[in-house]
Amino acid sequence: MSEQSGALHSSRKNIALVMGGDSGEYVISMASARMIMENLDSSLYTVYTILIRQGKWVYIDPGGSESLVDKNDFSIAAEGRKVLFDCAFITIHGTPGEDGKLQGYFDLLGIPYTTAGVLASALTFNKYFCNLVVSQLGFAVLPSAKLHRSAPLSADEVLQRVKLPVFVKPNEGGSSLGMTLVKDMESLVPAIELAFKHDDEVLVEEYMEGVELTCGVFRAGGKVKALPVTEIISKTEAAYFDYEAKYTPGAADEITPARISPELTGKVREYSALLYEKLGLFGLTRFDFIYSGGTLFFLEVNVTPGMTGTSIVPQQAIVEGITSKELFTMLIEEALTGR
Repeated sequence: MSEQSGALHSSRKNIALVMGGDSGEYVISMASARMIMENLDSSLYTVYTILIRQGKWVYIDPGGSESLVDKNDFSIAAEGRKVLFDCAFITIHGTPGEDGKLQGYFDLLGIPYTTAGVLASALTFNKYFCNLVVSQLGFAVLPSAKLHRSAPLSADEVLQRVKLPVFVKPNEGGSSLGMTLVKDMESLVPAIELAFKHDDEVLVEEYMEGVELTCGVFRAGGKVKALPVTEIISKTEAAYFDYEAKYTPGAADEITPARISPELTGKVREYSALLYEKLGLFGLTRFDFIYSGGTLFFLEVNVTPGMTGTSIVPQQAIVEGITSKELFTMLIEEALTGR
C-alpha cells in the first residue's frame, strides 16, 4: 500500500478522482466527477479531486484551493503530508483520459486505474480503426469514409464511398460534439468543416434508420457483466442522440430495459460482452448499436462513459439493482486486484 496522508486514513485507500481534460467534453467530465464524488464509499476510500486541464495538474481541496500535483510520482501535499495514490479513478471524457495517454503515464508509475489500458483506449478512441477491427472480428459495422485535414476529399469523392444520408463526425471524440446528420449534398461540406473544428480526422458514416441501443459492461470479481440494454429515442430537432439529447433532461427518452425482444436483448448483451473481451477492455464501458433491417450494427464504444445525473450507465445499474456506490466500489476494487 502506498504512503498514506495520516494515521486517521490508514485503513482507507487513497483514490485520485481525475477529471477535466482538454476536449470539448470538459464540462461533462466535471459533472461526472461530482456525481462520482458523491457516491464513493467514504468508509473505504479517501478521495482527492485532481484536475488536469491544458497542462495544469492541480489538487482541489474541499475548500476549493488548488495546489500543484508532482508529476514525477503523481503525488500531492494535503493536510501537511505527502499523499501517494493507490488507484486513479479516471473520469476524463476525451483526451488525455480516454485515448490512452493518461493510462500510459499511470502504467509508468505503477498506479492502478479504472479504465481500459493504453492500447484498447487508443484503439477505441479512433472510431475508424475501431470499426475496422470490430469488422474483422465478425461484427456488422456501417459503411464509412475517413477524411484527413491534410488530404481532404471533395463531396463527390466522399459520396463515391458512402451514400446519403450520412453522419459526419470527428473521428476522435465523444458526446456527439461536431456531429451532423447530412441529408443532401449541399450540406456535406459545411458539416465536414464543422467536424474539422474538433479533430484533424473526420468520419463520414452512412445513416441507418433503426432502433438505437446501448449497453454498459464492466468486470467485477474477474467476471464480465453486461448491464440491461437501453433504448434511446431522441426528441431534439436533430432527431438523433446528439449532445443536446445526451445531456439535457427530457431531450431524449432513455428506456431501460429496452422495448425489444428477449432474443435481441440477449444479442446486444452478448455482443457487448464479447467485444469487451476481444478488444481487451477493462473498467466500465458502454457499447452503442443500431438495429436496422434485422441486423445489429456496432456504432462505437466509450471507455469512460458519462456519469452525470442524466447518464445512461448509472440508470442501467439501478435497473440491475446496483447502486452507484456499489458500482464504483466494484470498479475500484477490480482495478486494485490487477488486470
